[in-house]
Amino acid sequence: MFLGTHTLLPVCAGLILENGSLMRGRGHFFPAWGLPLIGLFGALPDLCTPHISREARLTSWSHTVWFLLALIPVCAVVASFFPGGRWRVAVACWSAAFLHVGADAISGGIAWLYPWRSDEIGEYYIHPDYWIWWDMGFVFLTWLLVRLRPHAEARGVKA
Repeated sequence: MFLGTHTLLPVCAGLILENGSLMRGRGHFFPAWGLPLIGLFGALPDLCTPHISREARLTSWSHTVWFLLALIPVCAVVASFFPGGRWRVAVACWSAAFLHVGADAISGGIAWLYPWRSDEIGEYYIHPDYWIWWDMGFVFLTWLLVRLRPHAEARGVKA
């Protein structure tokens, strides 16, 4: 999938949590810096080892279980440096990278144990011809969820 989907899918999930928390009157679920960082971690596997072809993705170390395991201490360090809601952001950042690898698995497959094994998981469940539509859908959904934030906050104030 394209970078827009990888970045905005976890941001949309974060905005859903954020809006739900605001609607219940519990305040912000993430600190102000949380959602951009979550989006960055969603794009991180492609930023670490950029690739164009499926073959390049299958030999990418950042699309493996080893990369996801290595991100756990990185996310813990991120959580220890930033104040306010930091563990939520750390879990969301790791989940964003996991969603990226999962999305690539359903859009062509990944070699999840590379370089030790070349076993592939996944398939072209989402054909590359439709990737741009997924990107546009997540751009629209992100816009919509951002526009709904003030309404969710106003509803939470009344609660």
